[in-house]
Amino acid sequence: MNLSKWINLIKEDLKEEPKVLTYCLDNEVLVFLEEIIKETGVGIRVATREEELIKIAREDTFQVIIIMNLERSDKLFLIIRELRQCCPMSKIAIILNYLKGEDIGYYFEEGADEVIFTPFTLIEFKARLNKLFKEYYLDKKLQRTAVEDPLTGVYNRRYFEEALQEEVYKALRQGYSLCLMMIDIDNFKWYNDNFGHQAGDEILKKLGNMLKKNIRNKIDKVCRYGGDEFVIILPHTSWQEAVIVANRICNAWNTQEVKPTSLSIGIAQLINRGDPQTSLSDLINRADMAMYQTKQETKDVIKNSWKVDAESIIYFSDEEPLGEDLLFQS
Repeated sequence: MNLSKWINLIKEDLKEEPKVLTYCLDNEVLVFLEEIIKETGVGIRVATREEELIKIAREDTFQVIIIMNLERSDKLFLIIRELRQCCPMSKIAIILNYLKGEDIGYYFEEGADEVIFTPFTLIEFKARLNKLFKEYYLDKKLQRTAVEDPLTGVYNRRYFEEALQEEVYKALRQGYSLCLMMIDIDNFKWYNDNFGHQAGDEILKKLGNMLKKNIRNKIDKVCRYGGDEFVIILPHTSWQEAVIVANRICNAWNTQEVKPTSLSIGIAQLINRGDPQTSLSDLINRADMAMYQTKQETKDVIKNSWKVDAESIIYFSDEEPLGEDLLFQS
């Protein structure tokens, strides 16, 4: 498969814009690289300083990062390590002047994916670029298969359990707020039984897409918990802020042609129960209970509703416990 096909797969299948980040101190070589890369239809971003290279890599997604004209040194190895930490999926290529006896194994040990020696031909460089984009696509596809729910495209239950555990540990250690939102589709069984499983699958896909559009990209995480239940992990979010998200989700679902389904949402904020595992289980249980209470209170009507776990409000409020009107709202 040629380079253009891998680039198209990254665009169409992964929904990413193919881009290369380069750090090169030789203007003549840089112009040469830019011309080759632009011919492929791939975007290119140039860093002129080492600090800028790391900063740009953190702010955007680059499938390939090319570093040239840095002598082998601890500094170069440090840059490779930093890039590997901040963008683990990116493919890193190092271009070096040919040195007899150079052991390129050091570069691979530090995290480089490819080492190219100068001088190189146009055909060789394109072949290396093809290899890097191919490896990026296949690695990303494999990763998605492992962590994504195949029907809805959101994260799966396994990823949720790992991600929530990590977020709980970090939130307790660093002292920031963390909320969990549990979402269930009301009347989903009736919809499935009357319109068929394919129609039911479309409902699940719609909800997954809608949830992803109404959260913070790369911060919040939407996961399919099982069946018609979804969860959202909301780091650095208080229950008051989670309510804003819940209202946005309810309003968005109202615009979908999905009657007679509606959403029941339970919200809970992390409380330190003495150890991370107990705190994690407690958070899930309280969010689940809040969702269940919402379903019970709206079982005879069709409307999107949310409920905040009472303990969350009491624990994180300096005032008297707030009334039922605040605990529950459509």
